[in-house]
Amino acid sequence: MITGTGLSFSYTDHRVLKNINFKAEKGEFISILGANGSGKTTFFRCMQGLLVPDAGKILLDGENIKKMSKKEIAQKIAVVPQESQNVFDYQVLDIILMGSNPWLSFAESPGAIELQEAEAIMAELEILDLKNKSFNKISGGERQLVLIARALMQKSSYLFLDEPNSHLDFKNTHLSLKIMRDLTAKGKTLITALHDPNLAYQYSDRVIILKAGKIIASGQVEEVMTAQNLSRAYEIEIVRENSGFLLAFQQDRLFKQKA
Repeated sequence: MITGTGLSFSYTDHRVLKNINFKAEKGEFISILGANGSGKTTFFRCMQGLLVPDAGKILLDGENIKKMSKKEIAQKIAVVPQESQNVFDYQVLDIILMGSNPWLSFAESPGAIELQEAEAIMAELEILDLKNKSFNKISGGERQLVLIARALMQKSSYLFLDEPNSHLDFKNTHLSLKIMRDLTAKGKTLITALHDPNLAYQYSDRVIILKAGKIIASGQVEEVMTAQNLSRAYEIEIVRENSGFLLAFQQDRLFKQKA
């Protein structure tokens, strides 16, 4: 289990997180929703040990994350950032194999077993043909799939995905989220920040909605994803249909997506 209790964080004099309480159990898929600037990314960085909260405590399997080494954290937490581009021109396979680093000694390199595992992950994500290509020269969507593959290679118990569908087309968005969803059956815990409430509705066990650094709703999907909560979070009129459609009205245009 990973927990955050009474978390607050500020950038200079700007308070970004305000008394956040969070808990993720083994095998859960939790989605974090909120408008831009609501605090999702800062919350993620605190929970990963990358930022130190001004107040509060984070426990990772019962241990204070502040007392853990970077390697110990990496063995338990894998991260998929919104986007990434490397200064060095690594091949896709090299990027994915980096996911095994937390389990190797300082002088150790990935071997045949790691190579086989990496290729199996690439095949599952349908990116095996990218293996020998330059990471910096493939499309943004392809890079995102590579970063997901690297996280899977890390074999961590907790996966934090910050907008994992950024740059992904419709097919690959659902392919990657289905793979993530299937991992929960194997005991993995997934915490993902999403922009699209429909994806959260489809794939999540629980949903947390942030607004201005505070949790305004938290719980099971059906109880949290109400028109009232979503309209408050995004400051746009949202109507929920019985079929599971979310309807968003903005500037006299109608956007309709199936949940």
